[in-house]
Amino acid sequence: MRNKILVLGATGNIGSSIVSLLKQKGADFIAGVNNKQITGVDTAHIDFGDIQTLEDAMRGVDTLFMLLPAHPDMDTWGKNIIQAAKVSGIKHIVRSSAAVAYSAKEYQFMKLLQKTDSDLIQSGINYTITLPQFFMQNLSTLMAEDYRSGTLYLPAGDGKIGWVDTRDIALVDVEILLNPTKYSRQKIVITGDEALSYDETIKQMNEVLNLHTNYVAVPSEAATKAMQEKGFPLFFIDLLMDLNLAIAEGLTTELTSSVKDITGKKPTSLKQFVQDHRDSWLQH
Repeated sequence: MRNKILVLGATGNIGSSIVSLLKQKGADFIAGVNNKQITGVDTAHIDFGDIQTLEDAMRGVDTLFMLLPAHPDMDTWGKNIIQAAKVSGIKHIVRSSAAVAYSAKEYQFMKLLQKTDSDLIQSGINYTITLPQFFMQNLSTLMAEDYRSGTLYLPAGDGKIGWVDTRDIALVDVEILLNPTKYSRQKIVITGDEALSYDETIKQMNEVLNLHTNYVAVPSEAATKAMQEKGFPLFFIDLLMDLNLAIAEGLTTELTSSVKDITGKKPTSLKQFVQDHRDSWLQH
């Protein structure tokens, strides 16, 4: 049975790994890109704000991977993608959302994620919604400079996180993309196999890197003021505060066996991730 795949968000952490895996497996797929090109991969120009570009990219596609960047327009973009998918006859959408979207508390960013998930469920298109926990890659990108500085200040208290490597998330998503009917109408939470607080996380990183960085839990007000002084846009301040408050309130501790169950591979441990990416913190 034909299964042509379109990957949206193809140049991000998860999307780029999905593209690489699909290429390795010889899958029939194309990557949706805005201005970038991907060497050795068929691409289609897409603009989340332009439904016509989405319909053009989806022509002849059976299965869609849908990941939206954190952006004030993400709700509208989600509606555009789903509308284009219905017009184009997409048979199945694999939607990458977030585990924290279904935490007990409802924050604004989580509501945005839930809204797109709900729009998809109500669309009539077959779907699978994957719900990753916090990315290990955040430690090697967004937080790398702060880690190198010697102290990581965050308003996350001592809440624990089921950190997961985006490479493992991509392995799960690819298995679903290649076998969509097997996972139809399911929500799948994707985590690592160890829940760690930021203090425990930093200590494990220090062990691998032989460094002495500290974690300091700070009040929400102090974190918000620091981001305002750095000129962060309001949307991103609200987003980051929602995520850190969810951690502090113990809403990110869930662990699942989905990586092992779906891929047959144990989730990457934090120490292994740090070893694999050690240059992210040792070079600058």
